Amino acid sequence: MKKRLIFLFALIAGSVAAQAQTPADTARQVLDKYVAAIGGKAALKKVTDLTTSMSSKTERGTMRITRRQKAPDKFSVVISANGKDVMTQTGDRQKVMMGGTQGNRTLDGAIARQLIEINKLFPELHYAENGVKSEYVGMENVDGKDTYKLSHATADGQVTWTDNFDPKTGLKVQSVVGGNSLQGSMDATMIYSNYKATNGILFPMTIRQQSGRGAMTMTVDTIKINKGLKDADFMTQ
Repeated sequence: MKKRLIFLFALIAGSVAAQAQTPADTARQVLDKYVAAIGGKAALKKVTDLTTSMSSKTERGTMRITRRQKAPDKFSVVISANGKDVMTQTGDRQKVMMGGTQGNRTLDGAIARQLIEINKLFPELHYAENGVKSEYVGMENVDGKDTYKLSHATADGQVTWTDNFDPKTGLKVQSVVGGNSLQGSMDATMIYSNYKATNGILFPMTIRQQSGRGAMTMTVDTIKINKGLKDADFMTQ
């Protein structure tokens, strides 16, 4: 009888623990598995700057995208076509400077925070300290495969996005960034695949982007880690 009571108590305790698992708890577990899958916290924290060069073939020729990131929250993106820069973005903590054929413009507020957040170095490492709230939404099919879907929101709730992760590998397979842009409300979807290691860290080498402006497939050509990028490379004034 005593053994049966102990067994019954264990079942009840296990059931209560399962019910106590919140969407936030599950999201934390999924994010921890992702960080471990791409290289682990120790390896990621050693990265102080990252330069990623990508290219995409379009009807007008080859487009090249260079993104530079510096811990904790500086970034720049340069898009060029036919050897000429057609768009630039530079973020420095609070503001983002956008440049293009129609001149420069400084962004702040929610639009700037959105760009800064999605361009941080391994942002998943710092969600808690930055006040980002993550929750497990459920299973979602992406490219014919079931994935874990997480939703994220900044502390003020003005910037939201979602990520999808492979349950087996833990790798991120999709991100959807929603919200307001300069052109109005617009979602952008990035689908990640073909992960390969650079300095022991896995990066997606193929990124498919879908948005209101159309679809584009980007191929990562080179990844450079800890090359000594300076703060002066990210000026927004």
